[in-house]
Amino acid sequence: MAPLKNQRRELFAQALARGNTTDDAYVEAGFSPNRGNAARLKANEDILARVLELQAEADKRFYLTKQYVIDALIENIQKALGRKPVRIGKGDKVEDVYVYEGAVANAAIRMAGIEMAMFTERKDVRIANEYSNLSDEELARRLVEVGQQMLTGPSIEHDGIGSDLGLSPSEAAHRP
Repeated sequence: MAPLKNQRRELFAQALARGNTTDDAYVEAGFSPNRGNAARLKANEDILARVLELQAEADKRFYLTKQYVIDALIENIQKALGRKPVRIGKGDKVEDVYVYEGAVANAAIRMAGIEMAMFTERKDVRIANEYSNLSDEELARRLVEVGQQMLTGPSIEHDGIGSDLGLSPSEAAHRP
């Protein structure tokens, strides 16, 4: 069945097929809210047929979900470890074979472990700076020097401003 000719009716059918309530689908299709009209439209044979068709199409679609991926990984692990048979052949010559594929099993197990956050990738991070190549003694000496500089405070040099007034350098610095 092709889409309904009336665009609002098609939108209504699509909303119903997605699982919306009758009232919500009616408003979503662009109609003014009216429970009675929504119920009557839902009972229309063309609408019912279109909704069933849309739902059947949706059932045919393949949905990739997280659970599907996990289930597929588990099945691959079981087959690769030889715990579950693999079907080989075509037509009348189909047989179930138990096969051990260590590399495939390890890859599937690793992917499952990553999904479950069982493994963490470790990286060695090193930051180089001016102190990186110093020996312990040199580093200790530099730290002592920096500590002494911090304790004594910054050195302030003066050019004698205020000396002609008989002021000390600190008094001259505070004078306007």
